[in-house]
Amino acid sequence: MTRVTGIRWRQADPITYVDAADLELRRNNYVVVQAAKGEEFAWVVREPRNLVLSQPDDEPLLTVTRKATASDFGRWQQIKEMEQDAFKVARTKARELELGMKIVDAHYTFDRSRLTVTFGAQGRVDFRVLLHELGATMRCRVELRQVGDRDVAKLTGGIGRCGRMLCCSTWMSKFDAISIRMAKEQALPISADGLAGACGRLRCCLRYEYEQYREINRAMPRIGEEVSTPKGMAKVIVGHRVKETVSVRYANDQVLELPLAELERIPTSKS
Repeated sequence: MTRVTGIRWRQADPITYVDAADLELRRNNYVVVQAAKGEEFAWVVREPRNLVLSQPDDEPLLTVTRKATASDFGRWQQIKEMEQDAFKVARTKARELELGMKIVDAHYTFDRSRLTVTFGAQGRVDFRVLLHELGATMRCRVELRQVGDRDVAKLTGGIGRCGRMLCCSTWMSKFDAISIRMAKEQALPISADGLAGACGRLRCCLRYEYEQYREINRAMPRIGEEVSTPKGMAKVIVGHRVKETVSVRYANDQVLELPLAELERIPTSKS
């Protein structure tokens, strides 16, 4: 039986479950965690619970060292300022070395023993010279980590086509698979510019209403299909997916817009 609590390192990160030991923790408490590469600062999003875990021996749970103190918060603010300086230095040196990479984040462990610099690039990049120079400048162990286009957008942030902050940088904790079929199901114009997000890939929001559109498309009669209505047989001329209605034309040329619930589709006979 292990007493486990859920924490996040950053906004929109996946929940990480760690050993809470005997600490009394509540949601939104800040804590210091002993991680694999040094101490880290985090906050509690799931209160501790006693669980029976089947964890491999080579993957031990991280452990909460203590609840954050006033001194810890002071150090955290200092580290944030150091990370901004490290980010600027890394970006400047990458530009001077003419490396085809985009620096998107710099992160110190809470004990300031290690600096992780995250970047995006098209293909592989030989960053050994940059790694050496950053190590000499920062005087700590430096790790360079390459991420994909979506993670670059998540770390960079920005405004989406909808006018709101990017979903991936505010609340999405994982990336789901997105396909062009999702756009077709929603009758969206198929164009690279219209469907691409800030990352240059298909927008994640194409998935949000995909299942609802797929369900309504199955129920929606085809254009030209004859259906039974409360006023008799009619032919479908327009489908309104969002309203879940269709416009039909009767034999006398009368046109009405009716809810799908009032229509009955006529089964086609198979010869």
